[in-house]
Amino acid sequence: MSSDTPHDLEAALAERYTLRHMLGRGGMATVYLADDRKHQREVAVKVLRRDLAATLGAERFLKEIQIVARLTHPHILALHDSGEAAGFLYYVMPYIDGGSLRRQLEERRYLPRGEALEIALPVADALSYAHRKGIFHRDIKPENILFSQGHPIVADFGIAKALSTAGAANLTRTGFPLGTPGYMSPEQAAGMTDLDERSDVYSLAVVIYEMLTGEIPGRWPTEDAVRAGRFLEAPLSHRGHLDQAGVATEGALVRGLAIRHDQRTPTPAELMAELQGGQQAVRRKYREDEVKEIVRRASELEASNPTESGAMTIGGIESLGREVGIEPAVVRSAAKSLERRASLAPTTPRFVRGLIGAPTSLMVERIVEGELPPDEFPTLVEEIRRELQHVGQVSQLGWSFSWTMTRSASMRRDVEVGVTVRGGQTRIIVRESLGPLIGAVFGGIGGGLGGGAMGPILGITQGALGLPPITIAVILPLWFGTIFGIARTTYKAQVKKREKSFTDLADHLAEMTEQLIPHRPALWNPARGSNKGA
Repeated sequence: MSSDTPHDLEAALAERYTLRHMLGRGGMATVYLADDRKHQREVAVKVLRRDLAATLGAERFLKEIQIVARLTHPHILALHDSGEAAGFLYYVMPYIDGGSLRRQLEERRYLPRGEALEIALPVADALSYAHRKGIFHRDIKPENILFSQGHPIVADFGIAKALSTAGAANLTRTGFPLGTPGYMSPEQAAGMTDLDERSDVYSLAVVIYEMLTGEIPGRWPTEDAVRAGRFLEAPLSHRGHLDQAGVATEGALVRGLAIRHDQRTPTPAELMAELQGGQQAVRRKYREDEVKEIVRRASELEASNPTESGAMTIGGIESLGREVGIEPAVVRSAAKSLERRASLAPTTPRFVRGLIGAPTSLMVERIVEGELPPDEFPTLVEEIRRELQHVGQVSQLGWSFSWTMTRSASMRRDVEVGVTVRGGQTRIIVRESLGPLIGAVFGGIGGGLGGGAMGPILGITQGALGLPPITIAVILPLWFGTIFGIARTTYKAQVKKREKSFTDLADHLAEMTEQLIPHRPALWNPARGSNKGA
């Protein structure tokens, strides 16, 4: 007997169940931990509010909930019993002590893509099974995804089905919500009752989005966003997580969250197929060891041979293969790029550097002892964006990520920040190919001062002063030499400034990394698997 349970409810159920204490309370019902006296087991008894029970009507509610009782699926919480007692409507479920997805998100805020999909897959399978039976959940949210021995279990099929069928009109009129704000599909939020599986697809897509970013989307994607396959108005705090998840994942979620019913992914199975599509496509063509070998060789080559303008960086490879599923055509292109870069003779870069008197690329490297956990990657990404004042694009592959500055009409820089975790160390590399800067400085100054002044010089020397052509042949080289000297001095000053900023950034990121690394043995070693929690 517990002080938080009504005495009349305890008395009404005493013959069959002994209520121990309240587990939780929601807008429509209260859940109690109880002992099933007949079967000697712990159960969860969910009791509807009395005013809600009166609105629904016991006979119709119990009739509808019996339909749900016939659902038999390993990832659907079973319905043991239901009934009416002393004016209370209740139904009984197994007691699951593994907590909910909501509790996991409260503790960790967001989950890695692979873990999020591992949770979503059984949920989608459970929904697909119920949909084939003609039953829609209508209230998929983290609170209704429980864990039993680590396996996700979908709860509350019963109340969603029974409530929506037994008294949707009455509930809407009396102010009881059918669904949860933020997770309801647009058509459900609009009060429509003739819903289908696409409504559950929407809710599942919200849950997956929340697992990846730590928050729900906050707004419905526009039709332009659906066509682009990107969350065009995603908050900056979400952008890094979405970039890390990859364009295929983002596109699948945008389509799953489409406000228009006809643009939305039609079934949970198709949503999951889109979310997994990139990885499955690669496995048909490349073995896992082959993909790892290409990425490993690319990482080592990129670290020892900074990329010149026009070559493909490891950030590009990761960006194109960020799903863990790397498109075969991209893998081939990346491999050819690596081979081409490895075969370049070193004389050309040295000659250009000598001519302009400064490096043609910059690279600053810092190595921190210890392995940065992948779930802390977004922290560094946000700091990189803040320091460089640019959103950029993020890609992750395995135990590394790369942030690259996206080029546009107003921003033409080839900046990349790479973080690689391997062998008990975290390596931070900040690099930039200075090709765009060379073109801007030498082209701008040479074209502006050099070419622009050509006409006036010829006019003065030949027209006004009447100097012989031999004099012009002497003056022009001196003039262009002066212009080149100005450009060279300007370029060297710019390079020095950028080198200092890169050094400061690398030092700052290294300090942050030291603070974020757990003070215990390496946790993320690809060779031996994860020892998290050891």
